[in-house]
Amino acid sequence: MSDSQAGASTFTFGIRRLVLVDSAGFCYVEIPVDNHGLILGPGNLGKSSLLNSLRLFLLPENNFKNSRKKFAFRNASAGSFYTNEESYQHYFPSQFSFLIMEAENPAGTHCQILYRDNASQLSYGRAFVPVGYDQLRPLFWNGDGEDGIGQAVPELSFSRLSEALKKLSKDTRLVNDPTKLKSMLYSSELMNADAVRYSVLPLGESDERRVQSLRTLILLLFEMKADDQAMANAVASIIEADKKFADDAFDFNIDDFLNRHDQLKQQQSQLNRIEKERPRFEKLNRDYQAYQTLLRSQHEFAAFRDGVTNALADIAAKRRVALEAYNEQNDTLRHVLQTLKKLEQESGGLKGEIRSADRRIKQAEQNQKDGELLVSQYGEMTLQEIADIQTEELESKKGHLAALKSAAQAEIRLEQIQRKKQELERQLESLKDRESKQQWQLQNQLDEATAAPLRAVDPRLMLASPGQDLDAASKAAIEAFARLFVPNDRGFDWFDAEYQSQPARHTNFAEQRHHLEGELNGLERERSELADTANHEHDRPRLIERTEKEIRAIEKDLETLQRYPAAATTLKDATEEKQAAEEQLAKLEEQARLEQEKQDAVQQKAAKAKAEKDRIEERERELAGLNKSVNTVEHRFPHLKTVEAEQPLGIERVSVAAFDDLQTQLDDLEERRRNILDHLRQFVYLGIHEDPDGELQKDSPATATIRDTFKSLSDLFAGMAERWRVLEEQVAIHNETVASYRQALKSNHEHIARFEAQLNRELDGVRINDLVEIRVDIHTDPKFRNLVEEANNIDPYGNQLQSDAFYDRLRVFVADFFGEHGGSKRLTMDKVITGISYRTRKESAATLDKKGQSTSTTALINLELVYRLLKRVLYPGVTLSFPMVLDELASVDISQMPSLLERLRKQGFNLFSAATH
Repeated sequence: MSDSQAGASTFTFGIRRLVLVDSAGFCYVEIPVDNHGLILGPGNLGKSSLLNSLRLFLLPENNFKNSRKKFAFRNASAGSFYTNEESYQHYFPSQFSFLIMEAENPAGTHCQILYRDNASQLSYGRAFVPVGYDQLRPLFWNGDGEDGIGQAVPELSFSRLSEALKKLSKDTRLVNDPTKLKSMLYSSELMNADAVRYSVLPLGESDERRVQSLRTLILLLFEMKADDQAMANAVASIIEADKKFADDAFDFNIDDFLNRHDQLKQQQSQLNRIEKERPRFEKLNRDYQAYQTLLRSQHEFAAFRDGVTNALADIAAKRRVALEAYNEQNDTLRHVLQTLKKLEQESGGLKGEIRSADRRIKQAEQNQKDGELLVSQYGEMTLQEIADIQTEELESKKGHLAALKSAAQAEIRLEQIQRKKQELERQLESLKDRESKQQWQLQNQLDEATAAPLRAVDPRLMLASPGQDLDAASKAAIEAFARLFVPNDRGFDWFDAEYQSQPARHTNFAEQRHHLEGELNGLERERSELADTANHEHDRPRLIERTEKEIRAIEKDLETLQRYPAAATTLKDATEEKQAAEEQLAKLEEQARLEQEKQDAVQQKAAKAKAEKDRIEERERELAGLNKSVNTVEHRFPHLKTVEAEQPLGIERVSVAAFDDLQTQLDDLEERRRNILDHLRQFVYLGIHEDPDGELQKDSPATATIRDTFKSLSDLFAGMAERWRVLEEQVAIHNETVASYRQALKSNHEHIARFEAQLNRELDGVRINDLVEIRVDIHTDPKFRNLVEEANNIDPYGNQLQSDAFYDRLRVFVADFFGEHGGSKRLTMDKVITGISYRTRKESAATLDKKGQSTSTTALINLELVYRLLKRVLYPGVTLSFPMVLDELASVDISQMPSLLERLRKQGFNLFSAATH
């Protein structure tokens, strides 16, 4: 805005008063700043601190952190800046410290109050109240007093102050947020009283660039004697803020630019390195596909393992059944063999019995034959009778033998012969009597039913003859007795005794008579021999021998006779026994035949059972071997223990051949797995794939790790064409960035020149003291100018990266421009503009002079420049009534004061200075 426009403006923004309470070494100080003013006082009184306190009101801050950058409080005597703590404790030494600025704007008068905020370290707060200070003074200072100075308000605190402020106006605001402070302090909404109520410096635009430019100019207003670098920074800030769009800001991040180039180059190298390994990947892919195909062998192994388990359980059950069947058949066979052995033993016994019976039969037949022959010699005589005769004959022969051996015995024997002859003669008489009575024998008078049992008892009972017919009583008695016998198959039972039946026979009287006569003749011969022997001694031995033979013959006959009665029974019994034994033997032989057939059948079953048992046991041994082999495989490949099968392999399919096939597949799988791991680890070694946790370096990486890594590599190689395309696009974009940066370098270089020309046009006609012409020179870093020229020489269009030579030269520029120290390598306007210098011409001179002016003249030129720069930042058409701080006024030539004060008044500034007095 022009000076005439400023004077006619009704939009005035000004600062009227400054008050410090327990701050900057003052108990209480109140100074008007709406006119030119000079503070006089001794050194170290706090005059400069009072002037510089305005910065706290005008800048949107809420703490003293990094205070050098925010406020730039300078320690002039030490030639350095105050620390954060020093500055904070200087202005806010206690909770009773307050700083108040009274200001005015189109919305009216207001006060801004700063106070110590203990919420955080080095912080302070702000209160805005829409009233003049006259209404607030009683809250801070009691003006009543005998000395006319007044005194501090007791128990002053912000809590009591805030309550009082809120009572004064509902528009009182307590604000600490820097963003909110910016909108309040720099609002330019002149038609909105609420928005502009607390505005101090209305900005033309409320963007951050304008705020930063204003911050720089505010600090310059307090440092009119600032060096050319400070002015250069201000000019750089204004140039950036003066651009039409925020995106036009000159902020060339060379680090990002170079890093992006390095990234693209690295990507290109990486892609080339990846492409170089494509044959390896194709081998990996073949191995992996085969590996995937073979992976089913793990589940087949699990199914086989479960099948072996099931088969072992099944074969164990079958073995028990087979063993039971085998044992059962063996038990049956053993029982059959025992039965056969028993039958054989029994058969042997029966055969022995048969042989014994044959011997007995043969002997009985011989005995019967011999007995019959002997009995036939005695006619109808009973066996007892024959035995008696034979016994008697034996006694006779023994007596005769004894007589032959002894004369005394011979005498005795002769007497016996005589008596015997007499007895035989009597028997002959008795025989004749019996013969005459034979018709009355009992067997002729009794019926067979009565005679048979009595005959069985003794045949002689029926041969007895009563000599007459039996009377009825006798016959009845005999019959009654006969009925006591009970007939059976062989004869008759007499209570517990048994009598065999006897055939009916008749007495042969002639034969008996002949026999008795023969005995008489024999006795006579024996008597004659005994008589003759006494006369013929030489015949005695012969006669003795003969007699002994006769005795032996008689004894033999007696034995024959003794055996004869039992011969028939023995023959019958032996025959029956033989027949029974033969029948029993036949039965046993039939039973043995059946048992033999049974043995043959059982032996076949036993053989089958044994074969089945052997087959099952062989299968069990095979399965046990397979189970051991399975355990060996699981020991080799521990991960197989956790693999589960969908269903076990059928037990009939479990075999050594199946296992061998599986083992071959597993070995092939492991070989493929090793090949895959070798390939994957090589890809990691080459940097193509990352393995941050080292999972692939383990002895046995997880299958998921192998799968995920392969998938990552597959995706990588499958996407190579796309990555090349993307890289080309990124390179093209980067090259476009190169082009835009080249254009930015060029346009900013030109913008600086245009800005310099604009400033110089505005300085046309400006006179300061004896200077009639003033020109500003904005100096840029020569390396920046070289960079601009270098950038103009490249062709940024295309999809190939710029040559390394360009980036090498850019790195050389960075090393020269920014030095070796670290930090950001951002090429910004404040780094490009290195300084400001003035060329001046006095009225008497024809050319501009570059030599420096006096301090006061330089300050006046700076003031003029700041004024011009400030107009570019503030809202057009506003009028300022703003203190221009000039510490140590004595540095200004006294002759220049009138023109200085007039110039400041026209520009909207009130000189606010201090001097030592």
